[in-house]
Amino acid sequence: MRAAAAVKPTASKQSLAPVQKDAFVDKPIKYMVGGKSVELSVALTQKYFCPDATPAEAFVFNAWCQHNGLDPWKKEAYLVKYGNNPPQMLTAKDAFTKRAEANPNYRGSQAGVVVRKVDGTLENRLGELVLEDEEIVGGWADVYVKDYIKPISSVVGFRERCQYKSDGKPMAKWATAPALMIRKCALVAAMREAFPNEVGGMYIPDELEAGATINDEDAAPTAYQDVAYTDVATGEVFTPDEDDDEPSIFDTEG
Repeated sequence: MRAAAAVKPTASKQSLAPVQKDAFVDKPIKYMVGGKSVELSVALTQKYFCPDATPAEAFVFNAWCQHNGLDPWKKEAYLVKYGNNPPQMLTAKDAFTKRAEANPNYRGSQAGVVVRKVDGTLENRLGELVLEDEEIVGGWADVYVKDYIKPISSVVGFRERCQYKSDGKPMAKWATAPALMIRKCALVAAMREAFPNEVGGMYIPDELEAGATINDEDAAPTAYQDVAYTDVATGEVFTPDEDDDEPSIFDTEG
């Protein structure tokens, strides 16, 4: 008796399912920050935080905020895009201090300015006091960590951190409150080194130039463009440094 011929399975063409354009726009993400619920979607991020962001860039920003527990509605995080350059995901200074205070090994911090006095000598001065005939040359900060013999220290140069306009003059708060700005940069730099698991890889807008690439080392700004954000509640347009009339997290000092 002849054996029955084996039946070959019918070949089928396999391929990835078609991708729907902007499939994630209407899928908001929800997470908790400080005991409160935060909701983000691509559409909301494009409307309120960065209109120039592509859907993919807005989606990544939302996921980054969720992963790091940041609330952009409270101005803890910013998505900044300059022209066709890749967007930057930036953090407010207040987020650094909150993360440090939540760490059980944190033992406080102090920060100030490096001043060249009239006689030419340099002084690491606590706080932001600079006399009219003195020059700010940098900022410094110490972060104290449990069981460390010495504090984690940071000293940053003013010229390397200052953000300049196209005419070479300091812009915005760098012109009107240079001591406040350089002190902030020094403090967050020290906190990044002291608590890499909590704030490693995070940068505040005051540290980065327009289109700068974020890497493992602190960026050195040389030029800066004004970036506008829209307040969700009031519709007011502002920049991260426009805080003269109303306190913001960029002026909060630790």
